[in-house]
Amino acid sequence: MSDIPESVRRTVIKSIYHKADELGWDGLSPADRTTWYDRWIDDEMLGGVLTRYMPRERARMWIKDVPMKHYNRARSGIGPYADLVSTPLPSAYDIARVALGEDWTVLSGTLREKPNRCQVTDGQKQMLLIWGNPRNLKSLVWAGLNARVDKLPPPIVVISLLQGERLTESERRRHQEVCKLAGLNVRVITSRATRTTPVDRGGSPMRLPDG
Repeated sequence: MSDIPESVRRTVIKSIYHKADELGWDGLSPADRTTWYDRWIDDEMLGGVLTRYMPRERARMWIKDVPMKHYNRARSGIGPYADLVSTPLPSAYDIARVALGEDWTVLSGTLREKPNRCQVTDGQKQMLLIWGNPRNLKSLVWAGLNARVDKLPPPIVVISLLQGERLTESERRRHQEVCKLAGLNVRVITSRATRTTPVDRGGSPMRLPDG
């Protein structure tokens, strides 16, 4: 896989991200995603380029394991392909300000992934902000528990919904109860990805926390 020239790699990844954005990738079922992996391999500008450097099946796995594995992290401004997305999700700075207040900001050098987390401060207190979508609740809670064991700043779990997504009342109660049992504070916010130009990488519009 490292045989792909870097310029080719980045061009293909940028194109894949653009197509994933148009499809609303987060809302696709596993079966739909499988269908699109196959279609991308049949696309002369994607699979046609990749198969110059690797067999077809390996190219399909490359799409799944390289660009799409990094897709949501890249949209959050994290990882090696963050500059290739055109519809970024809210950054760590956006999440901190909406979930905690305008006075909160991210401490330099503390941003981590799997799950997304960073240390934040309002100039007096520090917290560990851990955020992701509802499907990642298990990893968010586990990261919070580990933060408590490791004596890191008090963790707070932020469930970030995209505009149009909703939690049912039973889902909301379950998330709150799970976090309560783990000794973790939890907030729910709603945001939308915003299409940008290469020079417009500001924060995405967001709605105030739901709780």
